[in-house]
Amino acid sequence: MTTDTLAPEAPAPPPAKAGRRIRRRLVVLAAVLSLVAVGCGIQAWRVHRASDVRNGTTLVTADGMAARYGIDIDLLAITAAGGLVELRYQVVDPDKAAPLVHDPDLSPALVSEETGRTLVMSTPPHHHGTELQLGGTYFFLMANAETALHKGDEVTLIIGDARLEHLEMQG
Repeated sequence: MTTDTLAPEAPAPPPAKAGRRIRRRLVVLAAVLSLVAVGCGIQAWRVHRASDVRNGTTLVTADGMAARYGIDIDLLAITAAGGLVELRYQVVDPDKAAPLVHDPDLSPALVSEETGRTLVMSTPPHHHGTELQLGGTYFFLMANAETALHKGDEVTLIIGDARLEHLEMQG
């Protein structure tokens, strides 16, 4: 007569050790993602709370934004599990659009129309190449600091002294 016996299971790690191990892995993951973001040219954005950046700007239509800054907004979306915002645009006038990638005073800002939380680009955007091309599609990837924006949010895009309202964040 045989009796089946099971080998004793290894004891589970104490909860404190398991928790430290998970936290350590999360810190390492966050550090790696930060380095990858910097290496890929992902823009550092910060949540701006000092004042409403919409003050002193002029409301424009999509055509008005194109007339001022030479771009049409193609997409404004949350990506990377909510951690990034993609702002994709098409160049309709390369001469007017070129300053967007070189002049820090024209760095885009996004304002949640419901909460007022604002993402302000803290470094000028990067553009690799010689010049923007007519009809070319370009994008900025921005950190969604403190998960300020969500899919479905209506936001205002501010560039320079112009603001384009009621853009819906895609997901």
